[in-house]
Amino acid sequence: MYASSSRVVLQSSLGAARLFSSSIPSAARRETFIELLQDVPGLGRTFDRLFVAPGRARNDLVPTRQARFVPFKNNGQRQIYRATDADRSTASLLIEEQTSSTGLQSSSSSSSTTSETPQELLNALHLLPNILTFKRRTISPDYPTLHGSLTLSDIQNRLDSQHGLPSSEIELNWVNREAGSRIKELVSTPLKVSFKRGGQEETEVVVEVVRLQEGETEDQ
Repeated sequence: MYASSSRVVLQSSLGAARLFSSSIPSAARRETFIELLQDVPGLGRTFDRLFVAPGRARNDLVPTRQARFVPFKNNGQRQIYRATDADRSTASLLIEEQTSSTGLQSSSSSSSTTSETPQELLNALHLLPNILTFKRRTISPDYPTLHGSLTLSDIQNRLDSQHGLPSSEIELNWVNREAGSRIKELVSTPLKVSFKRGGQEETEVVVEVVRLQEGETEDQ
């Protein structure tokens, strides 16, 4: 009897904790589409195309040139593909003759058209951090209301100056807020970043607005 009552109390407590949780919402990017540029144990072989966790691609596979992000024009092109020995043989001959600022390219990328997202922009998009933090003054140390606001233009300036994504190439849209709305309080909210032209690649990041502490300056 007492054990059963304890379980009820525990379940109620956990439910309340979840209800009032103030944790930052996670970005929706759960998988990133890549092409392997070399054999990776436990993952695949050269020229395989597959989905991996964004963090692994961003922090390991792409920087070490073990893989590249794959541009696509529609979701139908995001298909897992295991390359054959014939594919690897043919593509290897082409790769020996190709070098780019973003690393090695496979034979499939050599046939890209002007409507395909440039590799450098695709890399910049997928290398965005999961959370973009902005420090802002509030009207009082005890209230979350900002002294001013954070706009999409402020966020665009950050993406342009620090992440190589100019306003001419991308558009920003709130996920859970009215289009074009300003942030006027301390909050964490998802934002969709997508290209204006080329492929249909997009990603989500969390915009986090935190209180400016004494001695700090507002960052853009």
